[in-house]
Amino acid sequence: MKRQHIILFIVLIAVTTFGAGCKKGFLDKNPLDQLSGNTFWQSQGDADLALAGCYSYFTRGANATSVSAAGAGWGGGSMYWETISDNGYTTSSGGSFGNISTGSYEASTDTSTGNILGSAYVTSYKAIAACNNFLANIGRVPMDAATMSKYIGEVRFLRGYYYFLLTQLYGDAVLTLRPLSNDNASAMLTRTAKKVVVDSILSDLDFAAANLPNTSYAGHAVRGTALGYKTRVLLANNRWQEAATTAQTVITEAKFSMYTGGYRNLFLKPGQNNNPEIMFSARFQMPNLSSPQDWLFSYTNSVQVLKYLVDDYECTDGLPISSSPLYSAAAPYNNRDPRLKLTVIVPGAWRGTTAATAFDPTAAAVPSGFLPRKGIDSTRFPTTYATQSDQDWVLLRYADILLMYAEAQNEATGPDNTVYTAINAVRNRVGINMPPLPSGLSQTDMRTRIQHERRIEFAMEGQRFFDLRRWRLDRTIIPTVKDPNNSFRSFPLRDTLWPVPQSEMDVARSYNNTGFKQTPGYN
Repeated sequence: MKRQHIILFIVLIAVTTFGAGCKKGFLDKNPLDQLSGNTFWQSQGDADLALAGCYSYFTRGANATSVSAAGAGWGGGSMYWETISDNGYTTSSGGSFGNISTGSYEASTDTSTGNILGSAYVTSYKAIAACNNFLANIGRVPMDAATMSKYIGEVRFLRGYYYFLLTQLYGDAVLTLRPLSNDNASAMLTRTAKKVVVDSILSDLDFAAANLPNTSYAGHAVRGTALGYKTRVLLANNRWQEAATTAQTVITEAKFSMYTGGYRNLFLKPGQNNNPEIMFSARFQMPNLSSPQDWLFSYTNSVQVLKYLVDDYECTDGLPISSSPLYSAAAPYNNRDPRLKLTVIVPGAWRGTTAATAFDPTAAAVPSGFLPRKGIDSTRFPTTYATQSDQDWVLLRYADILLMYAEAQNEATGPDNTVYTAINAVRNRVGINMPPLPSGLSQTDMRTRIQHERRIEFAMEGQRFFDLRRWRLDRTIIPTVKDPNNSFRSFPLRDTLWPVPQSEMDVARSYNNTGFKQTPGYN
């Protein structure tokens, strides 16, 4: 029998402890490939298990004890996205991010060992298939209409999330909103125009926003989560006024706010518990669902910070190091935006809790000279492959709503007072207290300031790659990056979109599906 195309798999819903408690003996009760059979979808408990399966894709790499299993680019391994931007560098083969950073890959690049080119495609469609299976069967579960609408809202949000990732990376995408089978119609599906897929994403997010509770975030998507991602989708598609209006709704409804317990604590437990700024995250809890975050970025040093990012942090007077009188080449990390030392381990800084752990890049074999601090728990240093971490990976927070609003409003109408208010609220957060932006900026100058602020505020969180892509700056900035191995990055223009894995093209051809086209430049 021919190997099925990935989107034709009837994907098994993963049963994990994420988001729901598993029933004792469930695995003995029913084979996983019969989750849609007569013995399942009979109770709210079954729905909870299926919902947990839909969420489980956010925690890929959980409980891993090797780099190859740590899910580079996913869950606690999400920092790897920084290494294909001008913020980071990797010495690891994990996810093949190093190959992507230099443009040395093809559609035929092996995807069996966790290559992000393939896993971004495969994992997204597995998650979408799980969501479609859920949506096709949830109506069989006896529950009141409001509860059912909430469940459907969560899963439609999740489906929209993964389709958005596909459009960002691959452009056009196969769009299916129902479980697929082995019939000819399923085998002959083609890639749908990105614009149509985006409309479907927005439909999912609108349904989610209308049916999810308008409360703070506690592990399950809520109305603000859906509106926040709707803002991201609109922003990525240059729909400025709609994006500004959607972000303003989140601001006005006031269910989220800037965290006052310390910038660093946003990315560590217990500061993440009941945190008013966090709007969505990949959630971990020891010992059943531990993150590889500490050992992955501390023991292996597999992600390093580039000096380009370090030099972009302003001095405390709000001026760049090139013009601030506060900057001293003899003490280059003093008098800088406090987010620098809360995000980056600079030479001489403690990696652990004692002076004996002071960072020496040469002794630690860190050629970039800098390591990430954000999201790394110093109390666990020194780490090993056995180190378990419980910090969540933050995927959306209120600071992003403010900066997305500022960007969208500036593009729609120019730098009015609301733009200044939003960006200054981020700069002036408790414990950071950077000076407000100067008044009288032009729209172009404000655009530059917002782009700078996004780089600094979200450094090492996995956003820079996607920001550069939507700003269309990747093609100009990436070729200027010189890595610590003295090689310059490259950025062929075809890389503005990634190729569909060649194995998928081969399966399509085996079904004579000539309408399934490869991304231009990879034929």
